[in-house]
Amino acid sequence: MWYRYETDANGNETRTTTSNYSNATFRNVGKGNPDLFGGFSTALSYKQFDLNAVFGFSLGGKLYNYSRQEFDSDGTYTDRNQMKLQDGWSRWEKPGDVATHPIARYDNQDKGNSPSTRFLESNNFLKMRSLTLGYNFDLKKYNIKNLRVFLAGENLFTITNYSGVDPELPLTEPDGKGGGGQMIRSTGVSVYPMVRKYMFGASVTF
Repeated sequence: MWYRYETDANGNETRTTTSNYSNATFRNVGKGNPDLFGGFSTALSYKQFDLNAVFGFSLGGKLYNYSRQEFDSDGTYTDRNQMKLQDGWSRWEKPGDVATHPIARYDNQDKGNSPSTRFLESNNFLKMRSLTLGYNFDLKKYNIKNLRVFLAGENLFTITNYSGVDPELPLTEPDGKGGGGQMIRSTGVSVYPMVRKYMFGASVTF
């Protein structure tokens, strides 16, 4: 079901529900830009060890999870898999049920997966962007000022309630005409998430 808003001659607004998607009222809801975003880091050392961590966060924004229109479609699409319901989600099955999701049917044509606030989610997150642990060897007797070996990782974990793969989306690619670089406010199957990386390395100072 969807909401229908009507305003009388005195400016009073009433809200009713409708099961006809074409009768629903389109309204601006939420915003893609976060209220606050940024990061913080730490650098620690103990004897020959050093530890560096970088975190990023975003608060107050909304993200339209377009992927769910296909993979959380209540059986509308018969040629693709459906995602597992998240913790706290439930599906309507019989009268009296209070659920977050409509009934699921094969080849469902109830239009429950049509664009709506159902797929609008908070993209609040706290992400560990990088973590590096290093060890410095004292090799001065070999005319080596320092030998440092390190193990590093990127995008190790993300704390978020967003149901998709990654709540942080890349900017649009430059188009060669001075455009591009805009924030993406909707995620679909063609948006590739940030990958997790592990690296091992060494640096030598003579």
